[in-house]
Amino acid sequence: MKRKFIYTIVFVLSLLLFGGCSTKKNTFTRRVYHNLTCHYNIYWNGNESLKKGEKELKKSVVDDYSQVLRVYNYGTVSEAQRINSMMDRTLQKGSIGVQRHSMRFDKKEQVRWVDDSYLMMGKAHFLKQDYISARRTFDYVAAEYNYNDIVYTAGLWLAKTNIQLEQYQRAEAQLLSIQAKMRDNVMPREIRRDFNFVMADYYIASKQYNKAIPYLKDAILFARNRQMKTRAMFILGQIYFQEGDLTRSLEQFNKVAKRNPSYEMQFEARINLARAYNSENSDSRQIIKVLQKMLKDQKNADFKDKIYFALADVALKDKDENLSIEYLKKSVASSTTNKIQRASSSLQLAGILFDRKEYLDSQAYYDTAVSSLDTKYPGYDSIFNRSTILSDLVQNLVLVETNDSLLRIARMDSVSRNKLIDKLISNYIEEELKKKQEEMEEDRMTLLSPTTNTQTTSSIGQSGEWYFYNPNTLSHGYSEFMRKWGRRNLEDNWNISDKSSISLSIDGESGGALTDTQEIDSTMLNITPRDRKYYLVNLPLTLDEQQVADVEILEALNNIGYIYMERLEDNPRSIDAYLDLNKRYPLNKYELQSWYALYKLYGRQQQITESDHYKSLILTKYPDSDYARVILDPEYFVKISQQKSESMAFYERTYEAYKNNQFYRVKMNVDRARSLYEADTALMPRFEFLRAVAIGKLETIDSMAYSLATLVEKYPKSAISAHALNILKDVNTEYELNIELPKLPSDTMPPPKESIYKHNPNELYNIIVICNSKKVKVDPLRIRISDFNQRNYQTLSLTLRSLMLDSNNDFILITSFKNLKEAKTYYEFLVQSDYVFGGMNKNDYQLYPISETNYPVFFQQKNLDEYKEFWEANNP
Repeated sequence: MKRKFIYTIVFVLSLLLFGGCSTKKNTFTRRVYHNLTCHYNIYWNGNESLKKGEKELKKSVVDDYSQVLRVYNYGTVSEAQRINSMMDRTLQKGSIGVQRHSMRFDKKEQVRWVDDSYLMMGKAHFLKQDYISARRTFDYVAAEYNYNDIVYTAGLWLAKTNIQLEQYQRAEAQLLSIQAKMRDNVMPREIRRDFNFVMADYYIASKQYNKAIPYLKDAILFARNRQMKTRAMFILGQIYFQEGDLTRSLEQFNKVAKRNPSYEMQFEARINLARAYNSENSDSRQIIKVLQKMLKDQKNADFKDKIYFALADVALKDKDENLSIEYLKKSVASSTTNKIQRASSSLQLAGILFDRKEYLDSQAYYDTAVSSLDTKYPGYDSIFNRSTILSDLVQNLVLVETNDSLLRIARMDSVSRNKLIDKLISNYIEEELKKKQEEMEEDRMTLLSPTTNTQTTSSIGQSGEWYFYNPNTLSHGYSEFMRKWGRRNLEDNWNISDKSSISLSIDGESGGALTDTQEIDSTMLNITPRDRKYYLVNLPLTLDEQQVADVEILEALNNIGYIYMERLEDNPRSIDAYLDLNKRYPLNKYELQSWYALYKLYGRQQQITESDHYKSLILTKYPDSDYARVILDPEYFVKISQQKSESMAFYERTYEAYKNNQFYRVKMNVDRARSLYEADTALMPRFEFLRAVAIGKLETIDSMAYSLATLVEKYPKSAISAHALNILKDVNTEYELNIELPKLPSDTMPPPKESIYKHNPNELYNIIVICNSKKVKVDPLRIRISDFNQRNYQTLSLTLRSLMLDSNNDFILITSFKNLKEAKTYYEFLVQSDYVFGGMNKNDYQLYPISETNYPVFFQQKNLDEYKEFWEANNP
């Protein structure tokens, strides 16, 4: 009996093996064979690779909790490229399944895993952020397999793809189509559940937060995935908070905190519970107590910036602005890794200080915010603009203060000046001695600390590793450095916190010292702050130097007055600046402008007597100025504008006469324009050009030539002059007039050199890796690049060639990419690879994408600097 059973099994397997390989006939054995093989040998492996890639991507992506979270976070392009090898394996398996096992008869696929393989390939393209290929694949699945439920899954992924491409109209149409079918009750349950998440993500991505609320509620109600459910609750809490519904926001964040989410989300939920506090019906003492406790928790060491930010928010709601400022300063100071939080804290603090008119401090925090913000941040342009305005103001204020101090010290008698310098030297020596004593005491306490010594010694003994390979000792060393020195840039003289100036302040008076831009005599290099000469370097001791310093102060005071008046609308401070300007420098070149500004400023302040005083000064001393005319006639510039409109209309009539060959009328109109609009340097050159051509028609060619020459000489900067000069050159040559040709300003400048390379982002591209042949071994580098390609870009079928560029450089050519975008994506991922370039000096190699057209030109010229200049000009 057993033997018969075994024979039967062998017979069936034989049928499957020998009769099931072909896809040309629709038989039972062939369908069974291809379903089994496609599922377990192909699709399963590809899907496992897809799931592994999704899992790895989730580990690497970082959520920005300062914004309303997206339902799905697929990371950056750089993060997506880290799973390229897994996605490429998925694509490879999917394509094998489709090519070898598809059995399509009567317009239907007989192997159920083929459509799943297509869908799997679309997901792989999607997670690689190759959204165009993903959309093409999902479109194909939705069109070709519209007879089964996979069409709904493909439709949802198609909507996701359009959301990522920010093509919101397409996404909305796709989602509304799916929603319409849901009403007919023909949708699988898992699709209904996923639909709510995708619809909510669509509204969040398109900034329609309020419309996302009902879909988030439904998603929470029906979702089975615990993590997605918790995430939806958190997002719902964020939207309620943004909408000002603090009660519902608190409810959601409380639910999130109780669901044991990831530590970061748990932390953010607790922070948002504090931020959602309402001062009108709650007591802040309990919230502050919780936040202070969080500050003491070592697990929150990297999140102190966020806790301080939440405390500042509570203080603001309690109307304690000074305390809020202190917390925000601590938030910025403690923000070492989170650029987003650093920017948010800096921005809020800068805004508060700006409203308090504390512009110097405000500028510093706006500068910090701008350096940390992405250019796509909402309102970035206005933030950058305000930062620029304040930077201009601070630059001028510092210049006035610095020059005042330098002039004050320079104008002292030598005895008083040396007495001041000796005091500065004494302070410097005392400060240095105090600092050394503190350092010695810190070192002594570190050595005596049993905890530190035990931890360090035990960690080294246990690991048996060299110091710089041991994470425990590294961490300890880092902590000690941060405690002693704080955050320092990687640069020369890192231990000097302020290298821009050495203070000369005594009793609140500031001075200046050496600057980076000054040329220092070689004899000064060994002078230290212990020498008198050190403090004399910048002092304007001669009359000429003092005059230059005074001119700088004059310009700065005028700038300060203008910035306060026009850009910050701080009238009292603008008045002070202009008054100081005229008091210190009577009869200065800005006298008229400053008087007019004071006339306007006092008028805004309703100080009529002072306003009339400056009005009288202007009308008396500058009666013919535009300022006087505006005072007498506020519509003056309106009338000037009307006059310009009249001149343009008159020119158009003259030009119409020219087109109709009415040359006598053209000549008469231009003669009239000379008397009416002589000051209009924008339009008069055009009038003169028409007159010159008209004269050529009415008189002789010589008359036209001389008129054109006069036009070019009188209006060399006009756009029409270049055209007139070209005509003059042709006429001069053709009729042998021997007229001396006038020169335009542009004629003296060499024409820009035309590049030998052509920019075409849509053609095939390669990557060239140029390396110093004396310092870099090319063959090992090529092997590492080949390994990198095999792991991450297997589907591109890239090839590598090693070539000699010149006697000092070799290069590796990586071919080829379908366009510049694909080449740049590869390039950006390759340069980040520690496996390929780790241990190599960055000065010993360079990488550039290069088109198929430009590569032969480069190889022939072998001029790397020229190609580098072309690349940087076209790819800023």
